[in-house]
Amino acid sequence: MLALLFSLVVNAKPQCQGFNNYNDKVTIVFTDDNAGEQYTVTDVKLIPTWRGQEYQATSVKATVKDGVATVTLVFPHITQFSNPKVTLRINGKKKSFKVCQ
Repeated sequence: MLALLFSLVVNAKPQCQGFNNYNDKVTIVFTDDNAGEQYTVTDVKLIPTWRGQEYQATSVKATVKDGVATVTLVFPHITQFSNPKVTLRINGKKKSFKVCQ
């Protein structure tokens, strides 16, 4: 059983589900259908431009239901985006994904 949980964590694949820049904040929602039983999200940063400036998340909320994680990330309001991406750690493993717009 431990090997199965380990392989699910290693294969975590965040998929962007939503993005908005309303109410003086940036909100990004992603899902991961390989969540397993434990899903810890840390070190979350938004990189909104090709210049590499990073913004730390002000809020991270993760829930897991039936092995699918839904994560809501909140960042400060940002006015310019060019191919933004999010970097983070899921259960200690560094991951990144492009933000859907």
